[in-house]
Amino acid sequence: MAVATICEWAGVKTNGADASLILLHKLAKVAEFSISPFIAVMAAFTYGKAKYPKIAIGALIAHAVFELVAMHFGLVISVDSENIYTCGSLYFIYVIFFSASIVYCFASIISEEVSQHNRIDHVLLAALMFVIIGIGVQMIFPDIRIDYLCTAICSHFLYYHRNKMILQMDGLTRLLNRRCFEKDVERLKAPAVIVSMDVNDFKTLNDTYGHGEGDICLKEIGGVIREVFGRYGYCYRYGGDEFCVILKRRLNDTELLCKEFEKAVEESKSTVAHLSDVAVGYALFYKNDDVKDVLVKADEMMYKVKNRMKNRE
Repeated sequence: MAVATICEWAGVKTNGADASLILLHKLAKVAEFSISPFIAVMAAFTYGKAKYPKIAIGALIAHAVFELVAMHFGLVISVDSENIYTCGSLYFIYVIFFSASIVYCFASIISEEVSQHNRIDHVLLAALMFVIIGIGVQMIFPDIRIDYLCTAICSHFLYYHRNKMILQMDGLTRLLNRRCFEKDVERLKAPAVIVSMDVNDFKTLNDTYGHGEGDICLKEIGGVIREVFGRYGYCYRYGGDEFCVILKRRLNDTELLCKEFEKAVEESKSTVAHLSDVAVGYALFYKNDDVKDVLVKADEMMYKVKNRMKNRE
């Protein structure tokens, strides 16, 4: 971003200056136009899970080559004999490509956030609206040079957002953490279902096979929880070998989802050695219910299931 800003500054300073600076003016503009889409794509790699990275990098390189060739013919940007810069007939291609890079950036970030946490933070939406408005103003009023300022501020928003997500995330399972669960429970609105989960004999697994093997099992279970419940609510690692889910959709299918989860855990045993069973309990949260009582009911059901599993053994 700093390089693109310097190139824009150089372009402004050389615009209409001595004719001996025409080459410098052209190089500054082609460098600015070539680099600017890199900013959004690199942000996608940094703050999100960018899809088709090789295609994205290839498109950036192709665009840079296009800008270099187009400069020679004045197709995108043109600098006349008096060193005055004007937009060429194909300037719209740069606008489309730059806009596409921003869409790619935010699509990558939003896609990862939804897949990981099934939620979109308001800071992320504010950053998107901010950069769209800033670039829109730049396009309508080209003499008001705020595009890179808006991009820099947007990057700050994304950095803040990323740090916030890290603080809410459990590092091992990449589910939401206990602190996030407690905050969400405090502001939980009915109707909802709270699902409580506990890994059977996890201490024995750690003592027998080591904590590394235990971490592998927790990570696998976290992935299964996200896969089964993630589309319908929020998934948390409450602590140690305890997990929770807050369901906001398919509330009437909670029992079906729990059976689907148990089946998925059983199937995972074929690929993950020493994977333990997981006891699951749940309770409905209706209007006027005390959420603490609902949590107790979910835990009570979960411990009954745990005892039945032990008795079967």
